[in-house]
Amino acid sequence: MALVAFCAQALVIYNPLPKAEGLLGYHSLILLVSYAAVIVVVVLNRRLPGMPLVGIGLGMNLLVILLNGGFMPITWEALEQAGLTNFALSPEVGSRIMATKDVLLPRDQTRLWILSDILVIPAQLPLSTVFSVGDVLLACGIFWLFQRTMRTPAARPTAS
Repeated sequence: MALVAFCAQALVIYNPLPKAEGLLGYHSLILLVSYAAVIVVVVLNRRLPGMPLVGIGLGMNLLVILLNGGFMPITWEALEQAGLTNFALSPEVGSRIMATKDVLLPRDQTRLWILSDILVIPAQLPLSTVFSVGDVLLACGIFWLFQRTMRTPAARPTAS
């Protein structure tokens, strides 16, 4: 289910419409349904290490996406700091950003701005990008999951 959801997100990410079409538009609906599918996967696997953190990160991202028309808001200034303005399909408010789930919105028009894509790795550093607090929690949860599930189990003492 998660793989199908990520493929659906890839469709939206790599075939963006120039402007966000609103919460009930074709692309935003695909994105929201795929988020719902991933949340179902997280809930079904909630006992795995790190999954609660993954769920919180997903929930934070979904909340800000829902409140801002179906896409993750990002400011022009954040794109500039990361050196990624060339990915904006247009500098107009509401424009989509290529290869992302982002939509261009000024800070004063963004609901729950603090949860949107506001954390910047600047252009002067390798792998410059912009991401959200929810993305950080997601990454930490996935890291925790991999660390705990890939390590060798401790040997149990045997009875003599």
